[in-house]
Amino acid sequence: MSLTSSLYAGTSGLGNTGNALQVTSNNIANINTLGFKKGTATFADTLYQTMGTNAGTSQVGLGMNVDNVAQVFTDGSLETTSNATDLAIGGDGFFVVSEFGSEESYYTRAGNFSFDQDGALVTSGGYVLQGWYVEGDTGDEYGAITDLILTEFTSPPDDTEEITVITNLDADAVPLSMVLSNIFKYDEEDGTTMDSDGYEYQTVVTVYDSLGSPHEVTVYYDKQSDTEWQYVITCDPDEDKRTLVADTDSAGLLARGIISFSESSGKIISMSMEEFTGVIGNVEVTGNNSLESVHFEIENSDAIQLDGYGFNLLYDGTNWSLDNTPANYAAPNPVAAILPESDATNIYIDLDEDGETDLKISLDEEPTNDNISFDINDPSELHIQDIKNVAYSTIDSNTTLTINDASVMTTSETGIIISYTAATEDWTVTNGLTGYTYSIYGDATQCYIDLDDSGNDEDKKDILFTFEEALTTDGSITFDIEGSTAWRTVTTDEAKETGYYQFTADFLGGEFGATENDISFNIGSKFNGNNWVNDSLSSTHYAKSSSTTYQDADGYASGDLTGIEVDQGGLVTGSYSNGQGIALFKIALADFNNVNGLKSVGGNLYQSTGKSGAAITNKPGENGLGTLSSYALEMSNVDISEEFVDMIGLQTAYEANAKIITTVDEMMTTVIGMKR
Repeated sequence: MSLTSSLYAGTSGLGNTGNALQVTSNNIANINTLGFKKGTATFADTLYQTMGTNAGTSQVGLGMNVDNVAQVFTDGSLETTSNATDLAIGGDGFFVVSEFGSEESYYTRAGNFSFDQDGALVTSGGYVLQGWYVEGDTGDEYGAITDLILTEFTSPPDDTEEITVITNLDADAVPLSMVLSNIFKYDEEDGTTMDSDGYEYQTVVTVYDSLGSPHEVTVYYDKQSDTEWQYVITCDPDEDKRTLVADTDSAGLLARGIISFSESSGKIISMSMEEFTGVIGNVEVTGNNSLESVHFEIENSDAIQLDGYGFNLLYDGTNWSLDNTPANYAAPNPVAAILPESDATNIYIDLDEDGETDLKISLDEEPTNDNISFDINDPSELHIQDIKNVAYSTIDSNTTLTINDASVMTTSETGIIISYTAATEDWTVTNGLTGYTYSIYGDATQCYIDLDDSGNDEDKKDILFTFEEALTTDGSITFDIEGSTAWRTVTTDEAKETGYYQFTADFLGGEFGATENDISFNIGSKFNGNNWVNDSLSSTHYAKSSSTTYQDADGYASGDLTGIEVDQGGLVTGSYSNGQGIALFKIALADFNNVNGLKSVGGNLYQSTGKSGAAITNKPGENGLGTLSSYALEMSNVDISEEFVDMIGLQTAYEANAKIITTVDEMMTTVIGMKR
C-alpha cells in the first residue's frame, strides 16, 4: 500500500508541476500582450493517510494539488505611441467596455482604443469604451455611464462678446481732427479713404458674428488734450446691418468715447462711451446773428441725437400713454447762434456759445425766406460738415433732413402705451416704434421701463419713474426736464453699471435685435460702480510711439475636428481647426473589492463574478482609482527572468517527482523478483 501511495504521490507531483509550468508558459507567451497580468500558481498538499506508530498515530501525505492560480495586478511598463487614444492606467482600475448597445460590461487594462466608422471609441475587438458625456464649455459630466460616441466633428461658431485692446498712446502726440465720414468710403464716388493725418493711431481687431463669419473692427485714436484721447470704433459700413443705421451715413460707426489718463502716472482714470444708433436729425435756426433754443444735440457723425426737452405721460385710470418719446433724457443743448461770417448760401452755427463754428450748412442757391425746410433728394443739394472735430461729406440720397422738425427715430402715432392694472399692480408696455419691444415693471408708486430686457432695474439704460402719490384716479402728468412738482425721478442710474463698456454690432441683419452682438470694449480698466480700476495689463499714456501692447477677441468661426486630447482625469477634448477645444466626454474606470475574483474571457477582457464583487465605477484619479496617460500603452507585467527562475524550479520539481516514480518502480520490481 505504501509503495502504491508513493507512486500516486509522485504522479500528483508530476501532473501539478506540469500545470504550474503551463502558467509560466502562458506568462512567457503573453510577454508582449497589452495590459496582460501574469499568473502565479501556488500548491497545497492533499489528503493524508493515518497510520499507527509506536508513538500512537501519525499521518502520511498522499501528494499535492495546485491550490490557486492568481494574477498579479501590478502595473506593467509603459510604451509611448503617437496615438492620443492610446491610454494607460497608472494605478488601480480597469477600462469599462461593452458591446454596442449592450448593458453587459467587460473590463480591460488594454488601452489601445480608436474611433470606428460611427465615431465610437472602441477596442481592437470592437467593444465600445464607456463613460459620461460632458458640457462642452465646462467639462462637467452629466447623465449615466454610456457608450462614448463622438458626435462633434464640427465646432459650431461663437459670436464675439469681448474685444481687448491694450495700447500705449503717445503722450507727445499732436492733437488732430478726425474725419469720420471718410473712414469708410472705398471708391471715388463716395469719397476717399481717411487720410493718415486725421488720426494719431489705429488698430484692427477681427470679430465674429453668430454664423462664424469674420469682420474687421477698427479702433481709431485721436488726442484731444494733454490727458484725453478720443477713440472711435468702426466697421465696414457695407457690413453694418443695425436696423437704425443701415444704409445711412451712420453705417459703420459703432461707438466713440473719451479715455482720460493721469497726468502724472499715465494710467487710465476714466473713460466714456457713446453708441452710434440714430439717423440724421434736424436743425432749428432762424434769422441772422440771433440766439434760438435748440432742444437736441448734434453729435457722433451724422447720428444727430435728440435730447428730451419735455414729454407727456397720460394716465386714464387704466392705461399710460407716453408721447413724443425722446431718444434719451439728457439736459438739452440750450442755445445756438448764427455767426457773423454767414451769408446767403453758407450758414455757420455756434451750438455751445464758444464763438466757433460747430455746424456749417451750405446751400446751392440763395433761399427765399429765413425759415428753411426741405428734403434732400439730391446728394449735391446740402452739405453738413465741421462739427467739433468731425467732418461730414455730402449727404447721400437716402437721407432726409427737415429743418424745424427734429427727430432721431420715428414712432407710430400711438406712441408708447403703458398699461397699469391697479388690482394686481401689474404693468405692461406697448411701443409704437417699429422693431422695439420693452418690458415695464413696478407698482402704483413706481415703475421702470426695462430697455435692455435684463429683467431688473439695475442697469444704467433703464428709465425709472417715481410718483409722490399712489396712482388711483384718472388724470395726466406732464414730465419736463426742467422740473415739475408732479414727479420726483426720471433717471438712469450710472452707478449701477459695472465692468467694461459695451457697443452693439449687427453683421447679419436679421429680425430687429435678433442678430445683434453686444461687445465689451476692454482697454484694461473696468468700472466697479464708483471708480475705474486698472487691470494688471492696461492701456497707458507714455511718451513713446503709440503701439498695441496686446489685443484679443473671443468668438470664432466654425472648425473641423483635427485631433483628440485626453487628460489624466479622463476628460476627452476635441481640437478643431478654428483653434478651439471642446470637451467631449469623460472616461470611466472601474475597480473591484477582489480583483482576483475576475473571470478572464480572452481578448484582454475580464468579467465580474460573485467572487470579485460588483464593479465600483468613478472618474480617473478619484476614490483610489489610477490616472490616465495618453499616447501610452501599458505592456505586460511579465518579468522574463522571474519566469526562467520559476521554470528552473518547476523543472527540478518535475525531475524529482519523476525520480520518485522510477524509484518506486525499481522497488516494485524487486518485490516481484522475490517470488523467483
